[in-house]
Amino acid sequence: MIAIGIGANSRATQDDIVAGIDDIRREANGADVVAAFDGAPFAHLVQAAASHRVLEYRPLPLEALRQRNADCVTRSERTFDLFGVASIAEASALAAAGPGSQLIVARLIIGNATVAAAKSADAKERTP
Repeated sequence: MIAIGIGANSRATQDDIVAGIDDIRREANGADVVAAFDGAPFAHLVQAAASHRVLEYRPLPLEALRQRNADCVTRSERTFDLFGVASIAEASALAAAGPGSQLIVARLIIGNATVAAAKSADAKERTP
């Protein structure tokens, strides 16, 4: 299973989120679920964009993102100061993909959104 994680700043629009999903799907060779921090002001944009792309939307509590913080490979100091998470996009992707998952595409900035992708542990086992 491939999970896309989304982060965004306060200027993010629906177009930024959709473009981010489209770009990361190409980079990751597909996606099954789109995830975001459930308390984010942009979460409704992510939910709408996922629905528009016929992908499952998975809202995540901040604690789930913090549990995957050590597995993030990029770091936004502002995000870490505000939420205690190095990258909302990477942590969201990892948390949504489940235990043992790994990033397959680190955080990309698309307009006012950030996106990342992770593959679940069981999907990695099936990959030749």
